Amino acid sequence: MSVSVYFSNQIVQVAVGKRGKKGTLQTVYSSVAPEGCIINGIVMDPEVLGNFLNEFWILNNIPKKDVYLVVKSNKIASKNLNVPVLDKKKTFSYITREFSDMQREEEENTIAYTKLKRDNKKKQVEIYAEMAPKEQLREFMNIFANMGVALKGIISAEGSIIGYVKNTMARGNSTFILQVVNGNLVSNILIVEGEFTYYNSVRCFNEVGTPEYLEDLARSLNQLQQFMTTQKITAPIERVLVAGTENADLSNYNYVVSNQGVNAPVELVNAGISDPNLNFQAQRALFAYSGLFDQGIERNFLTNFDAKKEDAKVMDPAMKKRVITIATTLAVMLILFGFFLTKRLIAKSNYDEYHDYNSSSTTKMKVSDYETAVADRDAMQKKYNSINTVVETLDSYPVCTDEVIETIEETARGYADVEILSFDAESGHVAFTAKSKVVGDIYKYIDRLLDEEIFMNVEHTGYTLEEKTNLYNIRVECILAPSVGREEE
Repeated sequence: MSVSVYFSNQIVQVAVGKRGKKGTLQTVYSSVAPEGCIINGIVMDPEVLGNFLNEFWILNNIPKKDVYLVVKSNKIASKNLNVPVLDKKKTFSYITREFSDMQREEEENTIAYTKLKRDNKKKQVEIYAEMAPKEQLREFMNIFANMGVALKGIISAEGSIIGYVKNTMARGNSTFILQVVNGNLVSNILIVEGEFTYYNSVRCFNEVGTPEYLEDLARSLNQLQQFMTTQKITAPIERVLVAGTENADLSNYNYVVSNQGVNAPVELVNAGISDPNLNFQAQRALFAYSGLFDQGIERNFLTNFDAKKEDAKVMDPAMKKRVITIATTLAVMLILFGFFLTKRLIAKSNYDEYHDYNSSSTTKMKVSDYETAVADRDAMQKKYNSINTVVETLDSYPVCTDEVIETIEETARGYADVEILSFDAESGHVAFTAKSKVVGDIYKYIDRLLDEEIFMNVEHTGYTLEEKTNLYNIRVECILAPSVGREEE
């Protein structure tokens, strides 16, 4: 029996079943970790998280063998790459060079990738490549090792779900969006004519279950539609598949999605499991379920974790000769065993002297002071990490800076006069009016706003004629994209 564990923030999901090319599900366990012990896939308090997982494991009698971790973390970098057709070892080396612009040292990171499409004419393979810091992976391995679990693999949530969709739902030439809802995190995968095309992940700031929360989810779909427009993708979206929710929640969501301009039916994901209860559990924990699908050793970060050590294990003929020479030398050294025994007795005398020193009260006191200093340092590091995470979250809020206002006004130049009415920092809404003598110029201005990357969405009302000025008025509301206006701070 295999186990796939998924976590990013507090929600922990475990899928138990048989791992293979077509994973089979036996049962799903879910729980919520203590607040603050893990944020965005970054462990803030290893002891608290480890204790929670250990109790969760014991309570549900979860197997401790063949365990894979599926983790969603903003420390994992990703790229879509076209690489030459190479063997696995050379492919790993090629990807490492492609990540050199990330300014990370090679020995501090490890690589994994998912094959997407092969072009035999160009002798290239399109892959979804990812790089993760080894320090973070070691922390996960240590937490599970303390529970008596040796992780067999660590897989990123993005790569796992993309590979799962490619090998299951995307078979055929359909164009659709898979939306995976996981608390205040929503992930969207765009499949165009059966091929993976785009992935995004958005944090929702409104309370889960509220109408505003549904608006957040629908707006993330609108971003994908804008991406399709930018890339001149003409294939229509045939359907929106939603995982992580219930059928009852989809009735209102259909209407909200339509209002965002996505004219496609919304359906609950069908994982293809005959048992209705298991089928429902699978879509509620789709990231964990995807970990039961074996997508190849290159998908596993641990495959290339100790690449340098693996290289050392492969001996060339010259190395074999050296090994034989060393073995012969060792045989000769056995004859000198008596000499080394005498040396050992002398060394023991020295050891006793050092032992007395280490056992003295003065030395023990100095060691105690050192351990206290280390504990204080670790406590300060935890506080620093917590503060740094909060700052990163705040930095994702957009800011209506002078540059943003200048973009709004510059876009209107020659078409309309604009007047900023309000800005809502929490939601990113910017409201303003546009006035023009010619009605068509206002709509040309709206089209120019839609082309600006700083806006996640642009909405407007119908126009009215102001008799005093003989100008046509229209009210415009734009939603700034996350982190807009903070680049210059």
